[in-house]
Amino acid sequence: MASLKQGWYKIPATVRKPLIFIVGFAVVAAGLVMLVFPGPGWAAIFLGFAILATEFAFAEKVRDWLIQFLKNLIQFGLSELKKPWHLP
Repeated sequence: MASLKQGWYKIPATVRKPLIFIVGFAVVAAGLVMLVFPGPGWAAIFLGFAILATEFAFAEKVRDWLIQFLKNLIQFGLSELKKPWHLP
């Protein structure tokens, strides 16, 4: 794995960054389409931002925000499950 990473960073940034940009945004766009149509939309969006975050600082911030949002959502869901249920 380390040799793959070293080989990847030997590629000039002028080639590497546009490639990451195209692949990352293609995965994010596919994830947005999958939100409407069947498919793992949110997973693709997270994966796309993870790809983008390897080269771009803005994507790293968005990825971190998405991870924090997901943690808060899980925490809220767990706290709601612990409450007693009242059926009408």
